Amino acid sequence: MQGASHGVGRLSTEPVELGVESVCRATACGQPDVAAAIAVLGLTAMLAVVAGTVLTRLDGAREALAREATRTRAERDAFERFRRRVANLESSERAAPTPTGGGTNVLTVPSGGTAVDGGGLADARRAYRETVMATTHYEEEYDETLATNVAEEFSAPVASALAEEGGTLTPSLRTTLASGARRASEERTDLLSKLEAERSSIEAAESTLAPAVDASESVADRELSRAAYTDLIAEYERLEWYEGRVESLLSDRQTRIHDEEGDRSNWFDYLYSSLSSPYPVLSAGASTLSSIDDAKSALASAACNR
Repeated sequence: MQGASHGVGRLSTEPVELGVESVCRATACGQPDVAAAIAVLGLTAMLAVVAGTVLTRLDGAREALAREATRTRAERDAFERFRRRVANLESSERAAPTPTGGGTNVLTVPSGGTAVDGGGLADARRAYRETVMATTHYEEEYDETLATNVAEEFSAPVASALAEEGGTLTPSLRTTLASGARRASEERTDLLSKLEAERSSIEAAESTLAPAVDASESVADRELSRAAYTDLIAEYERLEWYEGRVESLLSDRQTRIHDEEGDRSNWFDYLYSSLSSPYPVLSAGASTLSSIDDAKSALASAACNR
């Protein structure tokens, strides 16, 4: 029976009756009162657990996203502050030593033969430590030296030039640092957009899963042994309608996961590393489908006594 193809309460009772009969046989409805009572008692306990699990998984996903968004904003702002500080460093040029073999490193010696004095390089290092490395989560998430982090965010040559004691801050290096900081800040802005899209996706998932769980719980709250047969049939198809919505949600979510992980390997592992599963919507959806299935079984067990 495909409840998703019908409106709620618009029933074709014949397929439902056939389904009820098959469930009756599976649940040994030679003792229908006992079977229905056992099903409802088990359903009540199970649904309390399932409802809490669904909400906990989605709450955990939201918390993980909020934490990552907070850190990403902090990094975006830190790189922007670093860019401004580097751009505002005062130039104090002097004659540069003639390179002895190996050519000229444009990051440390400008083509015009002059270099900014070593104080500028120390100021750039200080600026990096007081901005990017000063974010509250830096030690927990990175715990890297300045050279290691700059190599990751910019490049190994830039890290080598910036970390060089006694070196010079050339105009080329200063420009490279400023442009690299702008790029790093823009990357965080893009990441924030992706995090917001994922947050919206979690909210949409909850708007589908929560009412489906509520529908299952409502079955456990009813005295099914006293319910009219037509009411049992209506409730059964109502659950099938929710079942169709949840299945559609999970299909769409699987497609989203495939697309996202095609663009960013381990994206969901990265987002949800603190959770028991990197796929909280799929996990919560599977639990919801299980609760719907159990509720449908309880309805069928009650109906077979009519």
